Amino acid sequence: MYIFTELFYDKIKKDRNVKKAIYLDEIWRLIGVTSNKNVAQFIYKIFKTIRKYGGSAVAITQDISDLFSLEQGTYGKSILNNSSIKTFFSLEEENIKILSEYSNISDKEKIEIKTLKRGECLMFVGDEHILTKIESDEFEKEMIS
Repeated sequence: MYIFTELFYDKIKKDRNVKKAIYLDEIWRLIGVTSNKNVAQFIYKIFKTIRKYGGSAVAITQDISDLFSLEQGTYGKSILNNSSIKTFFSLEEENIKILSEYSNISDKEKIEIKTLKRGECLMFVGDEHILTKIESDEFEKEMIS
């Protein structure tokens, strides 16, 4: 996973005028407790520098606690701090507590994020926290089913 990430990041850096994104699904493998410091530092570097190359990075995980399991959460905290848009779907109580340690989530939002339904999320866009419902258009529904 690290080798592919490095390869794609090299491609992202080639042309600053072309918009591109790198999606890091199951990011816990790269910055979680089972990873190592060198790989996690590389991912940290991507999130710190990708915008200057005309790129964006997306970190995806099902368990937010995984982001904070290596080096006392240094790398997960960096990802949160360097992300202009954060999207959280329904979380269990344990993950809500962890999220509240590393972000400014209100008590009301803690309740809301625990009760979100399928397709609903809490988005942090800059300083705004927005409850959102995501709906597929007909083409997307057709592709999924």
